[in-house]
Amino acid sequence: MSRVAIPPLVPVGAEFAFGQSPFHAKGVLYLGTQSFFSEHVRGGIDALAQEIEDEPLRAFITQKFLASSLYDVMPVPALIAYEARTLRMGVDDYLLHRTRHQAKKDLGGVYAWLLRLATPQLVASRLPRIMLQMFDFAQAEVVSESPHEMVARFTGIPAPLAPWLNVCLAVYAETAIKLAGGNPTIDAGTLRSSGTRAGLPLVDLEVPIRW
Repeated sequence: MSRVAIPPLVPVGAEFAFGQSPFHAKGVLYLGTQSFFSEHVRGGIDALAQEIEDEPLRAFITQKFLASSLYDVMPVPALIAYEARTLRMGVDDYLLHRTRHQAKKDLGGVYAWLLRLATPQLVASRLPRIMLQMFDFAQAEVVSESPHEMVARFTGIPAPLAPWLNVCLAVYAETAIKLAGGNPTIDAGTLRSSGTRAGLPLVDLEVPIRW
């Protein structure tokens, strides 16, 4: 396998320095990364840190995160690439593997019994807004809905984050609907340009969900 390419820590055209973007995620996102490496990778988070060539990113991911505090989310694409490189996997394969693991952990714990009491339609309609509680920069709405199908739209997403969020939203929706007793089919999301913010292009993401 060829060596995984690492995206720039600060996207081209960005009007902010590393760690200082106006796009944030709760610390629980990065705590999940630390926990995954601690539990499933020999050497733990140190194995990832040793692979990271960029000192600012190394310091960022090894810091002590607070679950509910907000942190810059723009380091995520570079982190994902380094994580994949550490596990000697391609980025797409790693992202799917890691997201499925995290979704099962997040939704299969204290929320599992609640999901089993809900209908797949109810879960699907509420999930988009619940998922975006992790972030402070995007909005979610249900574009269309029927007893067995829904289209969710997520707006205000920085384009460099779109591939990651596309996979995350689909995998979490699939996992939640399965726990609610449905048989989901999540199609690839459709991206549409929607302006700029802080020097970055923004996109809207529409995800069709059937069950």
